[in-house]
Amino acid sequence: MNRRLAVSATCTALAAGLLPLATGAHAAGVPAGYPAAGCFDFTDPTGDAHAVEPANPNNDPDLDITGLALQSTGKDLKAYIKVAQLGDGPSASTDGHRFTLTFAFNGHIFSAAGSSFAHGTGAIRDGLSQTGQAGHLVQLSVDTPAVTSPDAVTGRAAGDLGYKDSGLTFTWDKTNSFVVIDLPVADIEKYGGAKFTGKLQALAAFSATDEYAVSSQADSTEPGNATSYSGVWQVGANKCFPAPKPATKKVKKKKRH
Repeated sequence: MNRRLAVSATCTALAAGLLPLATGAHAAGVPAGYPAAGCFDFTDPTGDAHAVEPANPNNDPDLDITGLALQSTGKDLKAYIKVAQLGDGPSASTDGHRFTLTFAFNGHIFSAAGSSFAHGTGAIRDGLSQTGQAGHLVQLSVDTPAVTSPDAVTGRAAGDLGYKDSGLTFTWDKTNSFVVIDLPVADIEKYGGAKFTGKLQALAAFSATDEYAVSSQADSTEPGNATSYSGVWQVGANKCFPAPKPATKKVKKKKRH
């Protein structure tokens, strides 16, 4: 996807928060609350992360998604994106990278995206976001209009690109090479207009270079790195996370007199 035609991919913004809620079998050193070792809802081949522009025929491990595990709780939707070797930013293209979780719920398209920059230049993106024509470093977008050219963005009124206030957060875990996204269920229900249940459609995670207002997709969980997404996930499936133990009540013993 040409970066000049990919404004819609970068005008959404990711986030991920790390609030461990479960324990289980994990790889050595991986914190409790992460998905069980090697368990993912969606997998992707290694070595297929290629930024289109500037030309980069080589795989970039910093953008190379290898798996995605999803967890829904009563309060949050979490996405654990496994990366081959998460670093400060793409090593062979630009200063920043951007990861996004996208899905359809109750007829609305959600995109939770976030960026990280190697040299602190993310301030440029946040500065551009004040114009209303680009997303913040961390941004939830809902029903963002399709963008077919840079001119399609120019002149749009602030606020009509689907950017939403949200409690969305993200964590860049370079030690374990995970991008962890935490999107509050309250935000999904607010902007989706329904209780958070059923199946999420058109779901995928994708990575991209970040050039502040445009980007080039490098990898996705979609077969062949397609830019139209077809993943389906049942809310509450949580297959990579052990079920919480049922609460038990302590019975007080009566004293004998």
